[in-house]
Amino acid sequence: MELTEQEAEFDPRPMAPKPVLQGPLAALLEWQAMAEGAYSPNTLRAQKADGAIFQAFCESRGEPYLPANPMTIRAFIENRVKVGKKPATIKRYVATIARVHVAAKLLNPCSSEAVRLGLKKMGRETSARPVQAHPLGWKDIKEFIESAGEGLRADRERAMLCVAYETLARRGELVALQIRDIDFHPDGTGQALIRRGKTDAEGQGRAAYLSRETVRWLKVWLEHAKISEGAVFRRLIGKAQIGGPLNPGSIAPIFKRVAQWIGMPERFVDRVSGHSTRVGATQDLAALDIDLAAITQAGGWKSTRMPLQYAEKISAARSGMARAAEKSGRDSIDE
Repeated sequence: MELTEQEAEFDPRPMAPKPVLQGPLAALLEWQAMAEGAYSPNTLRAQKADGAIFQAFCESRGEPYLPANPMTIRAFIENRVKVGKKPATIKRYVATIARVHVAAKLLNPCSSEAVRLGLKKMGRETSARPVQAHPLGWKDIKEFIESAGEGLRADRERAMLCVAYETLARRGELVALQIRDIDFHPDGTGQALIRRGKTDAEGQGRAAYLSRETVRWLKVWLEHAKISEGAVFRRLIGKAQIGGPLNPGSIAPIFKRVAQWIGMPERFVDRVSGHSTRVGATQDLAALDIDLAAITQAGGWKSTRMPLQYAEKISAARSGMARAAEKSGRDSIDE
Protein backbone atom coordinates (compact mmCIF):
# COMPACT_ATOMS: atom_id res chain seq x y z
CA MET A 1 0.00 0.00 0.00
CA GLU A 2 1.34 3.43 -0.96
CA LEU A 3 2.01 5.76 1.97
CA THR A 4 0.89 9.37 2.09
CA GLU A 5 3.46 12.08 2.77
CA GLN A 6 2.16 12.47 6.35
CA GLU A 7 2.38 8.70 7.01
CA ALA A 8 5.83 8.52 5.48
CA GLU A 9 7.04 11.15 7.92
CA PHE A 10 6.74 8.55 10.70
CA ASP A 11 7.82 5.55 8.60
CA PRO A 12 11.46 4.48 8.77
CA ARG A 13 11.51 3.48 5.13
CA PRO A 14 12.63 6.28 2.78
CA MET A 15 10.00 7.56 0.42
CA ALA A 16 10.54 6.85 -3.25
CA PRO A 17 11.40 10.06 -5.15
CA LYS A 18 8.50 11.57 -7.07
CA PRO A 19 8.85 11.26 -10.83
CA VAL A 20 9.57 14.55 -12.51
CA LEU A 21 7.18 13.82 -15.34
CA GLN A 22 3.75 12.31 -14.83
CA GLY A 23 2.00 12.19 -18.17
CA PRO A 24 1.99 14.45 -21.21
CA LEU A 25 0.73 17.49 -19.34
CA ALA A 26 3.65 17.40 -16.92
CA ALA A 27 6.12 16.92 -19.77
CA LEU A 28 4.53 19.71 -21.75
CA LEU A 29 4.46 22.06 -18.76
CA GLU A 30 8.18 21.46 -18.24
CA TRP A 31 8.83 22.24 -21.89
CA GLN A 32 6.56 25.30 -21.76
CA ALA A 33 8.46 26.70 -18.81
CA MET A 34 11.55 26.75 -21.03
CA ALA A 35 9.60 28.00 -24.05
CA GLU A 36 7.89 30.89 -22.29
CA GLY A 37 8.50 34.03 -24.30
CA ALA A 38 9.60 32.08 -27.37
CA TYR A 39 5.98 31.36 -28.38
CA SER A 40 2.81 33.38 -28.01
CA PRO A 41 0.61 32.71 -24.94
CA ASN A 42 -2.18 31.51 -27.27
CA THR A 43 0.13 28.87 -28.79
CA LEU A 44 1.19 27.60 -25.38
CA ARG A 45 -2.42 27.45 -24.16
CA ALA A 46 -3.45 25.50 -27.26
CA GLN A 47 -0.63 23.00 -26.73
CA LYS A 48 -1.67 22.43 -23.12
CA ALA A 49 -5.28 21.82 -24.20
CA ASP A 50 -4.12 19.45 -26.96
CA GLY A 51 -2.12 17.40 -24.46
CA ALA A 52 -5.14 17.09 -22.17
CA ILE A 53 -7.38 15.95 -25.04
CA PHE A 54 -4.94 13.24 -26.10
CA GLN A 55 -4.43 12.11 -22.49
CA ALA A 56 -8.21 11.76 -22.01
CA PHE A 57 -8.47 9.75 -25.24
CA CYS A 58 -5.75 7.34 -24.14
CA GLU A 59 -7.24 6.92 -20.67
CA SER A 60 -10.65 6.16 -22.16
CA ARG A 61 -9.03 3.24 -24.02
CA GLY A 62 -6.87 2.10 -21.13
CA GLU A 63 -3.71 2.72 -23.17
CA PRO A 64 -0.50 4.51 -22.16
CA TYR A 65 -0.04 8.07 -23.33
CA LEU A 66 3.62 8.49 -22.44
CA PRO A 67 5.14 6.88 -24.33
CA ALA A 68 2.24 6.58 -26.74
CA ASN A 69 1.86 3.70 -29.15
CA PRO A 70 1.88 4.84 -32.80
CA MET A 71 -1.31 2.87 -33.41
CA THR A 72 -2.97 4.75 -30.53
CA ILE A 73 -2.05 8.03 -32.17
CA ARG A 74 -3.43 6.77 -35.47
CA ALA A 75 -6.68 5.82 -33.73
CA PHE A 76 -6.74 9.29 -32.17
CA ILE A 77 -6.39 10.87 -35.63
CA GLU A 78 -9.30 8.77 -36.93
CA ASN A 79 -11.39 9.69 -33.88
CA ARG A 80 -10.75 13.41 -34.37
CA VAL A 81 -11.74 13.14 -38.04
CA LYS A 82 -14.93 11.35 -37.02
CA VAL A 83 -15.95 14.10 -34.57
CA GLY A 84 -15.44 16.72 -37.27
CA LYS A 85 -12.16 18.36 -36.36
CA LYS A 86 -10.39 20.26 -39.13
CA PRO A 87 -7.22 18.75 -40.65
CA ALA A 88 -5.16 21.73 -39.46
CA THR A 89 -6.36 21.17 -35.89
CA ILE A 90 -5.57 17.45 -36.04
CA LYS A 91 -2.08 18.17 -37.37
CA ARG A 92 -1.60 20.54 -34.44
CA TYR A 93 -2.64 17.75 -32.05
CA VAL A 94 -0.03 15.45 -33.57
CA ALA A 95 2.65 18.14 -33.37
CA THR A 96 1.86 18.62 -29.68
CA ILE A 97 2.06 14.86 -29.01
CA ALA A 98 5.46 14.83 -30.70
CA ARG A 99 6.63 17.78 -28.59
CA VAL A 100 5.50 16.08 -25.38
CA HIS A 101 7.64 13.04 -26.19
CA VAL A 102 10.63 15.21 -27.04
CA ALA A 103 10.14 17.11 -23.76
CA ALA A 104 10.06 13.78 -21.89
CA LYS A 105 13.24 12.66 -23.71
CA LEU A 106 11.40 9.79 -25.40
CA LEU A 107 11.39 8.56 -28.98
CA ASN A 108 8.88 10.45 -31.10
CA PRO A 109 6.10 8.02 -32.10
CA CYS A 110 4.63 10.58 -34.51
CA SER A 111 7.49 9.95 -36.93
CA SER A 112 6.33 6.37 -37.37
CA GLU A 113 4.85 5.01 -40.58
CA ALA A 114 1.53 4.29 -38.83
CA VAL A 115 1.06 7.97 -37.92
CA ARG A 116 2.33 9.22 -41.28
CA LEU A 117 -0.15 7.02 -43.14
CA GLY A 118 -2.91 8.01 -40.73
CA LEU A 119 -2.37 11.66 -41.60
CA LYS A 120 -2.23 10.83 -45.29
CA LYS A 121 -5.51 8.92 -45.00
CA MET A 122 -7.03 11.91 -43.23
CA GLY A 123 -5.96 14.13 -46.11
CA ARG A 124 -7.76 11.93 -48.62
CA GLU A 125 -10.94 11.69 -46.57
CA THR A 126 -11.36 15.30 -45.53
CA SER A 127 -11.15 18.70 -47.13
CA ALA A 128 -8.22 20.80 -45.99
CA ARG A 129 -9.78 23.88 -47.54
CA PRO A 130 -10.43 26.34 -44.70
CA VAL A 131 -13.63 28.35 -44.42
CA GLN A 132 -12.45 31.85 -45.23
CA ALA A 133 -13.66 34.86 -43.29
CA HIS A 134 -16.13 36.97 -45.26
CA PRO A 135 -14.40 40.17 -46.36
CA LEU A 136 -15.10 43.67 -45.10
CA GLY A 137 -13.77 45.73 -47.99
CA TRP A 138 -13.55 49.49 -48.41
CA LYS A 139 -17.01 49.64 -49.98
CA ASP A 140 -18.50 48.09 -46.84
CA ILE A 141 -16.46 50.32 -44.54
CA LYS A 142 -17.44 53.44 -46.49
CA GLU A 143 -21.11 52.49 -46.20
CA PHE A 144 -20.75 52.17 -42.44
CA ILE A 145 -18.84 55.46 -42.14
CA GLU A 146 -21.65 57.30 -43.92
CA SER A 147 -24.52 55.70 -41.99
CA ALA A 148 -23.22 55.11 -38.46
CA GLY A 149 -24.35 58.43 -37.03
CA GLU A 150 -22.85 60.01 -33.92
CA GLY A 151 -21.64 58.79 -30.55
CA LEU A 152 -18.55 57.18 -29.05
CA ARG A 153 -19.40 53.74 -30.38
CA ALA A 154 -19.75 55.02 -33.94
CA ASP A 155 -16.50 57.00 -33.52
CA ARG A 156 -14.62 53.94 -32.31
CA GLU A 157 -15.97 51.62 -34.99
CA ARG A 158 -15.17 54.09 -37.80
CA ALA A 159 -11.59 54.51 -36.57
CA MET A 160 -11.14 50.79 -35.90
CA LEU A 161 -12.39 49.71 -39.31
CA CYS A 162 -10.21 52.22 -41.13
CA VAL A 163 -7.07 51.37 -39.14
CA ALA A 164 -7.66 47.60 -39.37
CA TYR A 165 -8.23 47.85 -43.12
CA GLU A 166 -5.23 50.03 -44.01
CA THR A 167 -2.77 48.26 -41.71
CA LEU A 168 -4.12 44.77 -42.55
CA ALA A 169 -3.76 44.18 -38.82
CA ARG A 170 -4.65 40.89 -37.23
CA ARG A 171 -7.04 41.19 -34.30
CA GLY A 172 -4.24 40.79 -31.75
CA GLU A 173 -2.17 43.45 -33.48
CA LEU A 174 -5.14 45.81 -33.61
CA VAL A 175 -5.88 45.69 -29.88
CA ALA A 176 -2.15 45.95 -29.07
CA LEU A 177 -1.84 49.27 -30.93
CA GLN A 178 -0.66 52.07 -28.63
CA ILE A 179 -0.75 55.86 -28.95
CA ARG A 180 3.06 55.84 -29.11
CA ASP A 181 2.79 53.64 -32.22
CA ILE A 182 0.92 56.32 -34.19
CA ASP A 183 2.59 59.18 -36.06
CA PHE A 184 0.50 61.97 -37.60
CA HIS A 185 2.22 63.78 -40.48
CA PRO A 186 1.85 67.48 -41.44
CA ASP A 187 0.25 66.56 -44.78
CA GLY A 188 -2.67 64.87 -43.00
CA THR A 189 -1.51 61.28 -43.50
CA GLY A 190 -0.07 59.07 -40.81
CA GLN A 191 1.81 55.91 -39.97
CA ALA A 192 1.17 53.07 -37.55
CA LEU A 193 3.82 50.76 -36.16
CA ILE A 194 2.50 47.22 -35.93
CA ARG A 195 4.94 46.05 -33.30
CA ARG A 196 4.51 42.29 -33.17
CA GLY A 197 2.59 39.92 -35.38
CA LYS A 198 1.93 36.21 -35.69
CA THR A 199 4.86 35.78 -38.08
CA ASP A 200 7.10 38.32 -36.32
CA ALA A 201 8.49 36.30 -33.43
CA GLU A 202 11.48 38.64 -33.08
CA GLY A 203 9.20 41.67 -32.62
CA GLN A 204 10.76 43.80 -35.34
CA GLY A 205 7.37 45.21 -36.31
CA ARG A 206 6.26 46.78 -39.57
CA ALA A 207 5.21 50.29 -40.55
CA ALA A 208 1.78 50.77 -42.12
CA TYR A 209 0.45 53.77 -44.04
CA LEU A 210 -2.61 55.68 -42.81
CA SER A 211 -4.57 57.77 -45.30
CA ARG A 212 -6.03 61.20 -44.57
CA GLU A 213 -9.48 59.69 -44.12
CA THR A 214 -8.23 57.13 -41.63
CA VAL A 215 -6.28 59.79 -39.73
CA ARG A 216 -9.40 61.97 -39.66
CA TRP A 217 -11.57 59.28 -38.04
CA LEU A 218 -8.79 58.16 -35.73
CA LYS A 219 -8.36 61.71 -34.42
CA VAL A 220 -12.12 62.04 -33.92
CA TRP A 221 -12.18 58.89 -31.79
CA LEU A 222 -9.12 59.83 -29.72
CA GLU A 223 -10.42 63.35 -29.12
CA HIS A 224 -13.96 62.33 -28.16
CA ALA A 225 -12.71 59.44 -25.99
CA LYS A 226 -10.04 61.71 -24.43
CA ILE A 227 -7.31 59.14 -25.06
CA SER A 228 -3.78 60.56 -25.05
CA GLU A 229 -1.73 57.53 -24.03
CA GLY A 230 -1.91 53.77 -23.79
CA ALA A 231 -4.13 51.56 -25.91
CA VAL A 232 -5.78 53.16 -28.93
CA PHE A 233 -8.93 51.04 -28.91
CA ARG A 234 -10.82 50.66 -25.63
CA ARG A 235 -13.94 49.03 -24.25
CA LEU A 236 -17.06 51.14 -23.93
CA ILE A 237 -19.11 51.00 -20.74
CA GLY A 238 -22.59 52.24 -21.45
CA LYS A 239 -22.74 55.14 -23.89
CA ALA A 240 -20.09 57.47 -22.58
CA GLN A 241 -17.63 55.69 -20.26
CA ILE A 242 -14.28 54.49 -21.57
CA GLY A 243 -12.96 51.21 -20.19
CA GLY A 244 -9.70 49.34 -20.56
CA PRO A 245 -8.09 47.94 -23.71
CA LEU A 246 -10.12 45.64 -25.92
CA ASN A 247 -9.15 41.98 -26.04
CA PRO A 248 -8.68 40.09 -29.33
CA GLY A 249 -11.90 38.13 -28.85
CA SER A 250 -13.98 41.31 -28.92
CA ILE A 251 -13.06 42.24 -32.51
CA ALA A 252 -15.18 39.64 -34.31
CA PRO A 253 -18.43 40.63 -32.51
CA ILE A 254 -17.76 44.30 -33.31
CA PHE A 255 -17.19 43.52 -36.99
CA LYS A 256 -20.31 41.33 -37.06
CA ARG A 257 -22.39 44.22 -35.70
CA VAL A 258 -20.96 46.46 -38.42
CA ALA A 259 -21.91 43.88 -41.07
CA GLN A 260 -25.45 43.69 -39.68
CA TRP A 261 -25.70 47.49 -39.58
CA ILE A 262 -24.97 47.83 -43.29
CA GLY A 263 -27.50 45.09 -44.12
CA MET A 264 -25.11 42.29 -45.07
CA PRO A 265 -27.00 38.99 -45.59
CA GLU A 266 -27.02 36.84 -42.45
CA ARG A 267 -25.16 33.97 -44.15
CA PHE A 268 -22.26 36.36 -44.72
CA VAL A 269 -22.51 37.94 -41.25
CA ASP A 270 -21.99 34.48 -39.76
CA ARG A 271 -18.63 34.28 -41.54
CA VAL A 272 -17.42 37.74 -40.53
CA SER A 273 -14.48 37.46 -38.14
CA GLY A 274 -11.61 39.49 -36.74
CA HIS A 275 -9.78 38.77 -40.01
CA SER A 276 -12.50 40.20 -42.27
CA THR A 277 -10.85 43.59 -42.83
CA ARG A 278 -7.57 41.80 -43.58
CA VAL A 279 -9.30 39.65 -46.20
CA GLY A 280 -11.21 42.63 -47.61
CA ALA A 281 -8.10 44.79 -47.89
CA THR A 282 -6.19 41.99 -49.63
CA GLN A 283 -9.00 41.50 -52.16
CA ASP A 284 -9.26 45.25 -52.79
CA LEU A 285 -5.50 45.50 -53.37
CA ALA A 286 -5.61 42.55 -55.77
CA ALA A 287 -8.55 44.11 -57.65
CA LEU A 288 -6.46 47.28 -58.09
CA ASP A 289 -3.63 45.22 -59.60
CA ILE A 290 -1.25 45.91 -56.73
CA ASP A 291 1.61 43.46 -57.14
CA LEU A 292 1.69 40.39 -54.92
CA ALA A 293 5.01 41.32 -53.29
CA ALA A 294 3.58 44.64 -52.11
CA ILE A 295 0.43 42.94 -50.76
CA THR A 296 2.53 40.35 -48.94
CA GLN A 297 4.67 43.07 -47.37
CA ALA A 298 1.64 45.17 -46.39
CA GLY A 299 0.07 42.26 -44.53
CA GLY A 300 3.23 41.16 -42.77
CA TRP A 301 3.20 37.71 -44.37
CA LYS A 302 6.37 35.70 -44.81
CA SER A 303 5.12 33.98 -47.95
CA THR A 304 2.54 34.61 -50.66
CA ARG A 305 0.38 31.62 -49.69
CA MET A 306 -2.22 33.48 -47.59
CA PRO A 307 -2.59 36.59 -49.77
CA LEU A 308 -3.06 34.31 -52.78
CA GLN A 309 -5.74 32.40 -50.86
CA TYR A 310 -7.50 35.57 -49.74
CA ALA A 311 -7.46 37.01 -53.26
CA GLU A 312 -8.52 33.76 -54.93
CA LYS A 313 -11.94 35.05 -56.02
CA ILE A 314 -10.39 38.15 -57.57
CA SER A 315 -7.78 36.02 -59.31
CA ALA A 316 -10.44 33.68 -60.74
CA ALA A 317 -12.28 36.64 -62.27
CA ARG A 318 -9.03 37.69 -63.95
CA SER A 319 -7.79 34.24 -64.93
CA GLY A 320 -6.84 33.17 -68.40
CA MET A 321 -10.23 31.53 -68.90
CA ALA A 322 -12.06 34.67 -67.76
CA ARG A 323 -10.10 36.80 -70.25
CA ALA A 324 -10.69 34.24 -72.97
CA ALA A 325 -14.43 34.25 -72.25
CA GLU A 326 -14.49 38.02 -72.58
CA LYS A 327 -12.52 38.05 -75.84
CA SER A 328 -14.52 35.22 -77.38
CA GLY A 329 -17.83 36.88 -76.55
CA ARG A 330 -19.05 34.18 -74.15
CA ASP A 331 -19.57 36.82 -71.45
CA SER A 332 -21.56 39.15 -73.72
CA ILE A 333 -24.52 36.89 -74.52
CA ASP A 334 -27.80 38.74 -74.06
CA GLU A 335 -30.34 37.14 -71.76
